[in-house]
Amino acid sequence: MKSIPYLLSLITLLWMSIIPLNAQSIILLPEDVGGELKAEYNWLPYAFFSDSFGLGLGAGVAYSRWPAPETSVLGAVTVGTKGSYNFAGGFSQLRIPGTKRWYVSPYFIGGYYVDQFIYIGHDNPGFEGQRAGANDSSPDNYASADQWDNQVQLQFTYLLPIGNGAGQNIVNVYKVKYGMLIDGATGASAFNPFKSGRTSFLFTPQWRDQTLQQENIQTPLETWNITVGMEWDNRDFPANPARGTYFKASYQKDFGNQGGLSGWEAVEGEFEYIHNIGKNERAKQRLLVFDFSTNYVLNWENDAEGFPTHRPPQYEAATLGGLYRMRGFESNRFSDQAAVYYSMEYRVIPQWQPLLKAHWLNFAQIQYWQWALFAEAGRVSENYDSELFYEDLHYDGGVSLRGMLHQAVLRLDFAGSEEGMRVVAMYGQPF
Repeated sequence: MKSIPYLLSLITLLWMSIIPLNAQSIILLPEDVGGELKAEYNWLPYAFFSDSFGLGLGAGVAYSRWPAPETSVLGAVTVGTKGSYNFAGGFSQLRIPGTKRWYVSPYFIGGYYVDQFIYIGHDNPGFEGQRAGANDSSPDNYASADQWDNQVQLQFTYLLPIGNGAGQNIVNVYKVKYGMLIDGATGASAFNPFKSGRTSFLFTPQWRDQTLQQENIQTPLETWNITVGMEWDNRDFPANPARGTYFKASYQKDFGNQGGLSGWEAVEGEFEYIHNIGKNERAKQRLLVFDFSTNYVLNWENDAEGFPTHRPPQYEAATLGGLYRMRGFESNRFSDQAAVYYSMEYRVIPQWQPLLKAHWLNFAQIQYWQWALFAEAGRVSENYDSELFYEDLHYDGGVSLRGMLHQAVLRLDFAGSEEGMRVVAMYGQPF
């Protein structure tokens, strides 16, 4: 079992664990209701071992509810005994001055990582006639090297004045007890965006550069791209939904000039449905959650020698494997012109909550814990046709332990596939 590349999942997990997850919203615990929302400073030290970092030490910090009640300033730094390090910083839910409905969440993540691997290359030694990352490619067909990985992103959101976003309800207040919504639902009341849910226009400029250093050869994988899209979040409480649906459609364009790895355009669609089974004597909440997504690179072509042009880097567009989609496979294990993904989860919040009695964990403000069983299927292909949706699918499944700490959901997924076992640590529900 290889380590999670870049350890960005751990850094982001600890960084985001101390702020609310939902755009333009505030989460109130019972002790917060009726009181003054003052700015708060939180920090979380951590330590871990990995193949890339060796012994890793770091800290995540956040200054919450400043300059507005829904806004946080964030940061994290990590160093390792093997020479790997990274750092992150930014704002969450920052309203653009002079506007009411425009918000931006700028952040940057940068670092240097030793002993990394990446699924790139065509006709790699020992894998002639094969492109790394293709649906039928070998899991051993990857490049291994030290790597720089730097990223800057500006996530702009405009909340449309319809549904639950109409009128003055721009910043919604979710009142929560033990991690479950008691008041302030923003969706699931009707299957109509003009009556229920929050609909947003999304605009996200992004720059990311990965530089693979191997035998004195530097291979840059860079993208300057912009994503525009629309989402209709018709879930009652996005951080821990109990019912509702979610739709998203987006278009992404790269403006770089790196030959075959630039100038690409891609589209994506996603749909989620949540069915509430109800509670019983052993469970406070039982859910069946379904997710479907698909991606397609519009202008992927092959040159006279069969090499793809206008191809995104392996970490963008039609890719599977890693933190969210196909968790039983390594990050960005599969990438091609088209991708399809299916997932189903059975989520349970048990009545038995032993962590609430562990007083030494009071600093973490644990609200609940949740168990989930999940199964996933997906594939990538060079063609977007009917066979993409059912032929040669890859499968994985596993169990997940989740909890709400500091008003955010954290998860630890244990996933298995035909290529082995993986452990994924991340913030937020996977969908």
